[in-house]
Amino acid sequence: MISKSDTQVLKGVAILFMLYLHLFNQPSNVALCKTFISIGGEPVVSVLARCTNPVYFFIILSGYGLYISHKNGRSNNYIRVARLYIHYWIVMVLFVTVGYFIRGSYIYPGSLGKVLENITGWNTSYNGEMWFLFPYMMIAITSKWIFTIINRFKWYHVLAITGILYVITNVVVKFATDYIYSQRVVYMLLQYIVFLFVFCIGAIMAKHDIIKYCKISGWKAIILLLILIITNAYINKGILLPLYVTTFIVLFVKIRCPVWLDNMLGKLGRRSTSIWFVHSYFCYYLFKDFIYGFQYPIAIFTVLLTISYLTAIIIDWLNGFVQKKVTNLLLR
Repeated sequence: MISKSDTQVLKGVAILFMLYLHLFNQPSNVALCKTFISIGGEPVVSVLARCTNPVYFFIILSGYGLYISHKNGRSNNYIRVARLYIHYWIVMVLFVTVGYFIRGSYIYPGSLGKVLENITGWNTSYNGEMWFLFPYMMIAITSKWIFTIINRFKWYHVLAITGILYVITNVVVKFATDYIYSQRVVYMLLQYIVFLFVFCIGAIMAKHDIIKYCKISGWKAIILLLILIITNAYINKGILLPLYVTTFIVLFVKIRCPVWLDNMLGKLGRRSTSIWFVHSYFCYYLFKDFIYGFQYPIAIFTVLLTISYLTAIIIDWLNGFVQKKVTNLLLR
């Protein structure tokens, strides 16, 4: 079983992956850095970025956690989504205000249509790295019915059907990318199908306690995890990403990390939502020159992580304050 503390630690790993990916996954951004080690002419930082796609980590962990909550009779997903959106709006208001003074009113906030698209998460043009907010919301709201299907049918039937839909969707996206990205309804529907398969993996892992069937631990798990990461760096087929992330989670949970490392990752995990919401404003949209001005990848990553974490502390405090006020207002 993946405990709550394990989940926070894994979210900590995922948010580190997210920051690293967004810093070094684009050659144009890597070109701004001073790199010294290359493999086959490609900077190592770029190679490692191929192993750090974080979205499926959060979706699998969400499927796992929401299934446990559903099993225990806690299906308050509408409230969960509402709280997530309030959190998102707080960050948006703060950074769009800053963006107004830095980038101008044409970009922040822009037209009324642009404002409405961003408020709903339908098109997160203010911060493109929040793209999966709306499809995740759709998954969370429909999770009760997803879990009903999972409980009614054999697990391999559920994974087979959702997996086939996942593969078909990936093929469609590959050959009709321009059309799909120009049609938001189609895009959101296809993204929902992709997330559905990944979400079901997490839920089925929870239902059948898949972790207990993995008997590997200690150094064997560490070695296998390293092999998995290296293999993914060179195979790097996006369609296989759910398999990579699932295997990563199972192996990582089996590793007994030092207490200090668990504590550090756990603290990052608890701030992961706010860090997700704010980091791109720093490294892409508002302060890119400052972040990449540190030139060396380790320094760039450390500065972005530090600034994002400190900002997340403030955002989390403000979010807690607002959420409490909203709750008190609704309970009057």
